[in-house]
Amino acid sequence: MKDILREATIRGLFASSFGFFRDTMRRRYRGWTRFWVWVSMFWCVLIHGSSPAEYARLNFDKKSDRERRRYFTMFRFERFIKKANTGDKTIFINKIRFNERFAPYLNRDWLDLSRATEEEFSDFVRRHGSVMLKATELSCGKGISRYTYQEGDDLGAIYRANRDTLAEEFVVQHPDLAAFNPSSTNVPRLNTMLDKNGEPQLFSAFFRTGSGDTVVDNMGAGGMAAHIDVETGIVDTLAIDEDANEYLVHPLSGQVFPGLQIPHWEEAKAAVLAAAREVPDMRYIGWDVAVTET
Repeated sequence: MKDILREATIRGLFASSFGFFRDTMRRRYRGWTRFWVWVSMFWCVLIHGSSPAEYARLNFDKKSDRERRRYFTMFRFERFIKKANTGDKTIFINKIRFNERFAPYLNRDWLDLSRATEEEFSDFVRRHGSVMLKATELSCGKGISRYTYQEGDDLGAIYRANRDTLAEEFVVQHPDLAAFNPSSTNVPRLNTMLDKNGEPQLFSAFFRTGSGDTVVDNMGAGGMAAHIDVETGIVDTLAIDEDANEYLVHPLSGQVFPGLQIPHWEEAKAAVLAAAREVPDMRYIGWDVAVTET
C-alpha cells in the first residue's frame, strides 16, 4: 500500500477523475448511504489502487473486496508497467524517436520539422496534399491536427508555427474502418507481451474509433473502444466510452460494432509481433495499427 501511495500523483488523480465520481454517486445515492460510498471510494484508492473515476465506472460500490481484487486498476497497472518495461521509455513517448527506431514498420512518409528546412516542408506538403501535424511528446490524442494544402496557402507561416512538430503523410484507412467515423483514423490497438522465453505474444486487442469531427480515436477525446478476438480479428463486444456508456452501433454512423472483421488481421499481428522483438527490455507494448486497403 505504501508503494501505491508513493507512485500515485494524488493531486493529478483527483483533478482528472474526482468530478466524475462525485456526479455519478450523487445520481445513485442519497443521505448516509452517499457518505459510506465516499468512505468506500477512499478505501479502494488506498487498497485496490483505483482512481475515483474507476470506482464509479467499474461499479466498485456494488462489489466486494474479493471482486475488486480481480481488476487491473490504474495504480496496479502503473506498478506492472514499471516492472515489465525497464528499457528506454522515451522511444515510445517521443514520436520522432519512435519513427526513427521503427522506420521499417511505418510504411508512411514523415518529416521532423525541427530539422527540416522551409523548402523541405513545402515540398512535403505539396507532395502529399494532406498531412498530420503532431506534437512530439503529447499523448491521448493531444496536439494532433490535420492540414490539407490549398493553392495560395502561406506554407512559410505554417512551417514557422510548427517547428517542434512531426509532420506525417495522411494515412487513407480501409473503407470498412473509415465507415465508423470518417474524420478520425479508426485503429485496432494490439497489446503484446514478451513471455518468459522472450517470445512476443498477442494477448489482447481493441478497436478504437473517434466520434464527431475529432481526428483522433482516443477515448479521452470522446472516442470509444470494443474488444477484438485476437485469433480471428473480429470485434466480439459492444463498444464503451470513457463514461462507461455502451454502444451496439456507432452513435453517428450507425455502424454495428460486434461482428466487425478487422481487415488484414494476420498482417497486423505479424507486424506487431516482429516489432516487439526489437525492444526486449520493453516487455509490454500497446501498438496502434492503421489499416489501409493494401
